[in-house]
Amino acid sequence: MKLGAMGSCRLPPAIAAAALAAAALLVLFRASPYGLAYPRAGVQPGPPLVARGPGSPPSFAYWISGTGGEGRRVLRLLRAVYHPRNRYLLHLDAGASRDERTELAAAARDEAAWREFSNVDVVGESYAVDRTGSSVLAAALHGAAMLLRIGADWDWFVTLSSWDYPLVTQDDLFYAFSSVPRHLNFIDHTSNLGWKEHERFEKLIVDASLYMDKNTQPFPATETRQMPEAFKIFTGTSLNIACMAGTTSPAGY
Repeated sequence: MKLGAMGSCRLPPAIAAAALAAAALLVLFRASPYGLAYPRAGVQPGPPLVARGPGSPPSFAYWISGTGGEGRRVLRLLRAVYHPRNRYLLHLDAGASRDERTELAAAARDEAAWREFSNVDVVGESYAVDRTGSSVLAAALHGAAMLLRIGADWDWFVTLSSWDYPLVTQDDLFYAFSSVPRHLNFIDHTSNLGWKEHERFEKLIVDASLYMDKNTQPFPATETRQMPEAFKIFTGTSLNIACMAGTTSPAGY
């Protein structure tokens, strides 16, 4: 029995198109290092990994504070000192309205780079601060505690106000601090008190902002006190660069 010559078999167009699509997906699947050529639906990629700690360039945690009407100044300063290696915590004190804090948080979310690296946070609650009293130091210590809670992978804590502006770039700062031992603090201070001995230390000054819900100027009490003998008093500015070890204990700050 002779078999007749078989003619060529052609697939219907619909089946041929489906076969080509399946082959293309298989090629993409095999070419992708993760098994898929695109992220799974509903899975959000995490922030890019930034190496911090020993053996890596230094990292700074910035506490940037302002008051009412200074939200734009805070953002301007943040843009000037921003770097993916650092962490930033923004705060508007009780002199700002809730709407101003909401606008600041929205602006921080809208910036693509800040959102990508997830290293910019805004304090949602306000508390009273007077720039000439002890409440500004209490606010900075609170900011350091929050930054430690957010992520304790930075080396130095830097306090800035909305009126500050950097004179060097962050890359220059990284280079300058790359050869510095990471347990050192940089605090502007002096024991030469001069007129401050009587006006600021022998007099009792009450910073009401520590106890009030709105910014309140300090006021002097009627009593005076003698200079202490058990310890030595230093004076300086509230702006400093403190190492992380110094912010974890009151003695180190």
